[in-house]
Amino acid sequence: MFAGHRKLDNLVVIIDNNGLQIDGPINEVCSPYPIDKKFEAFNFHVINIDGHDFAQIERAFEEAKQTKGMPTAIVAKTIKGKGVSFMEGSVAWHGTAPDDAQYEIAMADLEKAGEALCR
Repeated sequence: MFAGHRKLDNLVVIIDNNGLQIDGPINEVCSPYPIDKKFEAFNFHVINIDGHDFAQIERAFEEAKQTKGMPTAIVAKTIKGKGVSFMEGSVAWHGTAPDDAQYEIAMADLEKAGEALCR
């Protein structure tokens, strides 16, 4: 409320909207939707993006730099654990560390995902 009231146009807030909370899917626990409308109600400029798309992330920050007279909220739709076969979309990994074997699998999965991004 303060940021919008004071027109803090040098402030950018990023919301990681992965649809999960520690206790489960947000629609079953405590839904914050519509996130964008809540920020707009407090005088934020809101940009909705795919949080896994680097080009969209870059454009959102450029748009935020150009926005004057109000703070910006970037609502990034993401998938929890994206790219890791046994973690992706699983609320069970909220605050849980992988063991050594799981770590090796995760790193191999992420290496493959990184290689695909570089093509």
